[in-house]
Amino acid sequence: MARKKLFELSQTYSATSIERERSAGLFIRGSLLARFLAIYEIYKEIIDLPGFIFDVGTWRGQTAVLAENFRAILEPLNLDRRICAFDTFEGYRGFGERDKPTQLHQDGTYSVGTEYEDYLRELLEIHEMSNAMGHYRKKHLVIAGEITQSMPALLSENPEMIIALAFIDLNSVEPTELIIDLIWERLVPNGRVVFWQLTQPKIAGDGMAYVSRILRQKPHLVRRSLLYPGLCQVVKTIDCMTSPSS
Repeated sequence: MARKKLFELSQTYSATSIERERSAGLFIRGSLLARFLAIYEIYKEIIDLPGFIFDVGTWRGQTAVLAENFRAILEPLNLDRRICAFDTFEGYRGFGERDKPTQLHQDGTYSVGTEYEDYLRELLEIHEMSNAMGHYRKKHLVIAGEITQSMPALLSENPEMIIALAFIDLNSVEPTELIIDLIWERLVPNGRVVFWQLTQPKIAGDGMAYVSRILRQKPHLVRRSLLYPGLCQVVKTIDCMTSPSS
């Protein structure tokens, strides 16, 4: 009820367009603000690391946009920091036998339409323009298509590409396992792989992929966000003594 009321108030807020844009904090929910701050805390940890930021399962691109804005705030002169957002933009499809679809995680949910790829690309460029060093634009990539095909193609075409941070939000076991393997090969030491539902029993894809691909196979540390407990990051280490399997 409170969430609905906040939305209604935001739609009827009496102000000029400029004042409305500057007043977004009046209507942002505490839980959403915590999500933003959690992404910020993770971003701070990779400032001294080279490499791309991947947003896998970007949906409407909010995490990718936040990453561009945090880049401009925390490392405005790092014009080599690139963000790559992946999605079909057609919603979920093709859940496997190991998955546990829910009412919100079924074929077709979270579809935003095929034209959204271009919209997000333009939106990212507008944010670049409004940020520090705004004359350097089009640094980022928006890639539409099945992730099991689009990411291998991207990495094959760019053998020099390395990754500092990857957000994964696929909610399906087998694609997540494949993407973990691909990303881990390019992830720099102390780089992060971030899961949104690692400990969600009703959405088990992240957790199952973590157990099968990382837990007892790869040297790493794992931490949950203190601000947004559902957000967990896996930190790649090179010292086997830090591995849970040691």
